[in-house]
Formats: sequence, structure tokens, C-alpha cells
Amino acid sequence: MRIALTRRRAARGYVLITVLWVGLALLLSVAAFLASSRTEALAVRAEVNATRAVELARSGLNVALADLGRIDPDQPITPRDGTEVTLQMAEGTVTYSIQDEAGKIDVLAAPPELLTPALASIGENAGIDAFDAATIAQALEGFLRTPEGGTASVYDALTAAGLPRASALVASRYLTTLNFTAQVNPATAPRLVLAAIPGLGPSDVEDILLRRSTGQGMPRLGSAAAWLVELASPVYTIETEATLTTGGTARLVAQVAQRGLAFRGGLMRYDILSVRIVR
Repeated sequence: MRIALTRRRAARGYVLITVLWVGLALLLSVAAFLASSRTEALAVRAEVNATRAVELARSGLNVALADLGRIDPDQPITPRDGTEVTLQMAEGTVTYSIQDEAGKIDVLAAPPELLTPALASIGENAGIDAFDAATIAQALEGFLRTPEGGTASVYDALTAAGLPRASALVASRYLTTLNFTAQVNPATAPRLVLAAIPGLGPSDVEDILLRRSTGQGMPRLGSAAAWLVELASPVYTIETEATLTTGGTARLVAQVAQRGLAFRGGLMRYDILSVRIVR
């Protein structure tokens, strides 16, 4: 009788342990499912935020194109020298800038005496040391040639040369392949580009920037005049950065070319050559 009772208790204990293990397994399965669902939900939310941020940045691009198309001097026109404009929109903020490609140094047209100091000067802002700047100046042309025989963008060439994307983006604000001349437009050239021009000292750079901000003409530039010509390019780079109120961000870089005047609208029209999402 006692043996039967002992066996019955052992069986009950075994059943209890089995139930506990099954319950624990179910709890772990539910926890894993919830964790997986939460991860998927966060991934979907991040993807939605990224998509919304890109669309907001595209809205900024449209605003910049409208700005670029204005030809009436009575309308507000953003300087074509990379000056940033910030707009508050329903979903967040958008910052855009317009840069005349003639205000940049053309890496295919500029001689080494202009390109090397320019890269060294730019490198201080882009995280490129002097040795790397000299090396890149010598090797950049090779990275600019695509296998199809075309020309890569400065950004793509610099990333192919091994630069981080952030450094390549900074450098591409001062270097181009779309100026088509060794000369630079002093009316739109950024400070770093002006500082790299042979014959321009710090006081000359400050004088040019001051005259630009006050609407005055360019000063006499002496020997530096050989590198400078006040003529805008038909090609511009537009950068837009969007920040959502929910925290998502996106940055677009577009290159556009002048197509001609829209007589009915009274605006200059532009063709979009390329649009790149860089962040």
C-alpha cells in the first residue's frame, strides 16, 4: 500500500515538474515573440521616419529650386555662395543652401599650385591631414574617371579614395568637376576657396566677403586676378537637410543645370542632373 502511495506521489511530482517546464517554455516563447515584435516595430518606425525625413528634404529641394529660379531683383534671393536658409514646416525644419559651381575649384582644370593648397586648406575642415591632402591631390584625377569613360562626382571620387563620407561631403562643397575652368567666381566662392587662391591674403579674403555682404563690387585683386573671374556657372549644387519633430533626419545633395527662362512663369528653369541621399 505504501509502495503504491509513493509511486502515486512520484507521478504527481513528475507531472508538476513537467507542467512547470512547459509553462516556463511558454513564457520564454512569449517573451521572445514580444521582443521580436518590439524590434520589428522599432525597425518599421525608423524606416517610416527615414522616409518621411527624405520627403521633407525633397520639399526643401523644391523650395530651393523656386529660390534659384527667381530673376526679379525685388524678390528675396538667397546668395549662391552656400549661405544656409532654415524653414519651419509642419513636420519639422528644413535647411537648404545653394552653391554656384563656379565658386568652387575645378579639380580637372586647376593646376597643382592651386589644387594642393586648396586641399590642404579644406582638409582642416574635412578632417584630412596635410600628407593625405597632397596624396589626394596627385591621385584624385584617377578616381574621377569611371570605367565607362565618364567623370565621377568629387564626392564619389573622394569616397573611392578612402575618405569617410562626412569628409568627402565637406570637401565636395569646395571642389567640383563642373566649373570647367581653373578660374573661380569671387562673388560666390566660399571663404576656404578664396583663402587657397595664390596672391590673396587674409585681409583680401575678408575684404571680398565684406563687399559681397554689402552689395559692393569686387576690389582690385592684383596677381590673384588671374585666378578669379566674376562669372556665374549654369550649374549649382543644392544641399537640403531635414529634421523631423520626431527626431528623424535626412540630407539630400542635388546638382541642377540651367535650362532656360519660363516666360509665362517669369522664372529660370533648371534640370536636375543628380540627387543623392548622403545621410
